[in-house]
Amino acid sequence: MALARSLGGVISGEHGIGITKLEFLSDAEMAPFTAYKARIDPEGRFNKGKLLRGEALRGLGADVHAADLSHAYTPSFGLMGHESLIMQQSDIGAIADSVKDCLRCGKCKPVCATHVPRANLLYSPRNKILATSLLVEAFLYEEQTRRGVSLAHWEEFEDVADHCTVCHKCLSPCPVKIDFGDVTMNMRNLLRKMGKKSFRPGNAAAMLMLNATSPQTIKLMRGAMVGIGFKVQRLANEVLKLAARKQTNAPPATLGAAPVREQVIHFINKKLPGGLPKKTARALLDIEDRDYVPIIRNPVATTAESEAVFYFPGCGSERLFSQVGLATQAMLWHAGVQTVLPPGYLCCGYPQRGSGQFDRAEKMITDNRVLFHRVANTLNYLDIKTVVVSCGTCYDQLQGYKFEEIFPGSRIIDIHEYLLEKGITLPGAGSADAPGFLYHEPCHNPMKLQDSLKTVKALVGPNVLKNDRCCGESGTLGVTRPDIATQVRFRKEESLQQGEVALRATGSVAPAANVKILTSCPSCLQGLKRYEDDMANGLLEADYIVVEMARQILGESWLQDYVGRANAGGIERVLV
Repeated sequence: MALARSLGGVISGEHGIGITKLEFLSDAEMAPFTAYKARIDPEGRFNKGKLLRGEALRGLGADVHAADLSHAYTPSFGLMGHESLIMQQSDIGAIADSVKDCLRCGKCKPVCATHVPRANLLYSPRNKILATSLLVEAFLYEEQTRRGVSLAHWEEFEDVADHCTVCHKCLSPCPVKIDFGDVTMNMRNLLRKMGKKSFRPGNAAAMLMLNATSPQTIKLMRGAMVGIGFKVQRLANEVLKLAARKQTNAPPATLGAAPVREQVIHFINKKLPGGLPKKTARALLDIEDRDYVPIIRNPVATTAESEAVFYFPGCGSERLFSQVGLATQAMLWHAGVQTVLPPGYLCCGYPQRGSGQFDRAEKMITDNRVLFHRVANTLNYLDIKTVVVSCGTCYDQLQGYKFEEIFPGSRIIDIHEYLLEKGITLPGAGSADAPGFLYHEPCHNPMKLQDSLKTVKALVGPNVLKNDRCCGESGTLGVTRPDIATQVRFRKEESLQQGEVALRATGSVAPAANVKILTSCPSCLQGLKRYEDDMANGLLEADYIVVEMARQILGESWLQDYVGRANAGGIERVLV
């Protein structure tokens, strides 16, 4: 500061003076600001005590500290490894290091799903980084001074971690490449390891179903959640419709978890999907035995020399929305390839990582990779070069499986891109008169080879409009923190209504017809189905792109036809 003054410079930067520079200003230099502040804010309500000193500061009351750094506690982060037990025993040091380069520029705000103007402005990545840094300082201060961390601080730490959909979209605009999605997962993992993670029944039930591998357990869980839970939730929505609509029209801001009564309304304020398939894809095809690898082929159109692909369905495409997994298989059958499925029910491990269960995720990933190596050795005669997925989170997680080593020279590709490679598109996809659709790009977009909207237009036709913003489901967020999900859905609902107007204006949707929105993520499919009653004219119909393709290419009865053909000699079971 002395150097700046000697050179005739100034001491203010992009963000103004700030408390770190206050001590270098003289009373004479501060006088005009002090007089102005006293005139327009005589009671000191705005930024109480900031940039004031002396008599002006003392007049604000005993609860106001000095406006400079004289009363600030600034711990030395270099002491973490030596003086703080909690830092030695946890990952807080690594979390602090991962956010230390933040410039506070706010470029992450426009893309953040939990930054919702008119509902909640507090939880953008920039603000969450500030909060995380302050909480780390609080942890260090308390550990160094009284040997114990306040439970309230753990609750605040969890609140910051809860306000994230783990979409990773904040990474792209960040000039210093901080991915708060990764930071969030590390925070959740730390909370679990320290025993400070709150028990949330919805999250526990969802994770129990995703972790299960036994067909009997999955059948029981699916029956309880879909057969009973979803129906009860839909009924509650009808009963409490007025309270629910009031909440979705003006979502209350959160600062910590909402009270239980309010959370119940948040949970039922939009209907969960109805009319789901009664059985999983594997149950319909009788391929639940994990001792056998199913190979599905059209005995008429394929031979032992036909191309073989390995299809990893994932949890959502196989256990909940089984029509997605079956549509993928049906279109691969239509493409004339042999489809190899994993033996038994498997999960890629991403939901566990996203929930902070790193140890369970690593075990699951290791077990899966060992199993896939056994499959590759058993089926080495098929020369598998392509791994197909129908879920974006599976795509992201499976990239770390090193499939090029399991099936030498193989690649991972989304089913929609694969079908486009094979030249399979909807009838009339190249026509300007093709039907119009909205397209919801998932946070974890499985279409990686080119712009996903371009791919969708090539598959279904040119009259497709992209619809932005997160659907609010985001894995288990909708049941873990429904109060946050309500805020996220508030913004998505506006986006859908604007999309409806724009799509109808193109003339590609009949005036009395429902608007259909397509996606490529099972979680997003569940989320989008909750907006069915929100359109101004007609209903919103949500579906998977590959399901829409199966319906139009293979016929309305495609599911029954495919299951019938596959069960009539189209499935080979190989002992693994």
